Amino acid sequence: MSINQTFNKEAESLQQGDTRAAEVIFDHFAGPIHSFFMARTRHRETAQDLTQEVFLKVIKSIGQFDRKSGNFTAWIWQIARNALIDFFRLKKPSYLADMSEEGNNIPEERSTVQDTAYFREIMNIIETFPQEDQELFEMHFIADVSYADLSRITGKSETALRVAIHRFRKKLQDRFHD
Repeated sequence: MSINQTFNKEAESLQQGDTRAAEVIFDHFAGPIHSFFMARTRHRETAQDLTQEVFLKVIKSIGQFDRKSGNFTAWIWQIARNALIDFFRLKKPSYLADMSEEGNNIPEERSTVQDTAYFREIMNIIETFPQEDQELFEMHFIADVSYADLSRITGKSETALRVAIHRFRKKLQDRFHD
């Protein structure tokens, strides 16, 4: 059974009121979704709030999930993506004020100073790229969203996404070695 089939079944169980299914879904998706929000907001509390918001929306709207229309993985990532868009649309002014003080807390879990510096340098370079490139990077590399799921979320073909990510890697390598 594929991972998509597994989570489609868990979603259907959740629709029937199975709280164990909610735990399974949360355990699998919470970490990658939180990492995605951390990379985008660079603020731990905001990432936690957005992650919580996604799971509240999942619970609230699970009745709207239709297995025939798509898979649960793409559905939950679309909710996460929309939550981030809403966050930036509604809260960007206060976020920017907090960024200089709070924005350096992403790599706390990193094991070495060298890793932290390397991570910050990469993130600083990535921030100069167009919004769409940043989102693809974070969803694919940080949150580990598959090409198939990215395709469902963005509406682009898997081939187009592979090309875009390949070009992104090349741009990142070129900028990193400047």
